[in-house]
Amino acid sequence: MGDIVAGLEDIARSNDQISVRAVIDEFGSRSFAPFMLILALIGALPTGGIPGVPTTIAVIIALVAGQLAFGRDSIWVPGFIADRSVPADKLSGATDKLESVASILDGLAKERMQWLTGDIALRLVGAVIVLLCCFIPPLELLPFAAVVPFAAIAVLSLALIVRDGLAVLIGGAAALGAVAMGVYWLIV
Repeated sequence: MGDIVAGLEDIARSNDQISVRAVIDEFGSRSFAPFMLILALIGALPTGGIPGVPTTIAVIIALVAGQLAFGRDSIWVPGFIADRSVPADKLSGATDKLESVASILDGLAKERMQWLTGDIALRLVGAVIVLLCCFIPPLELLPFAAVVPFAAIAVLSLALIVRDGLAVLIGGAAALGAVAMGVYWLIV
């Protein structure tokens, strides 16, 4: 994760404004997981309790995860989103805060079970995330029930960032739990 933060710092140092397109170009295939992680965390926060927000976030995550599942090299986003930008100093301030989190995650992550972080496994994780997103719209009817699949998506996204096979297994277990809970809540 430290390399992602370092890449963001490099972009911030070399530009006055940072566009979504510049970030996607910088990270290429590594841009999927951070993008989904950020959205999943937004969905899991109290903002996810606002009607319509969980479904909107789930649709966006599903579109990104679908691209991952189909093996795209980088995220495709519409031009009006790709051209959005933020001042470089704001991005630089955010990366300063992320450095400590990144160092902790890098310390915890190990190169374990690398077969779970290969190309086929990444595609499967993308498909699992799309499945989780399908449960979110009906769960939105129950207050804060969508937090469970969003948390599983966050764990899977984090596992993809650190490229740790054990973290992928933990994320898979969280996804199974989220699906089971979603089915239970929808049936009962």
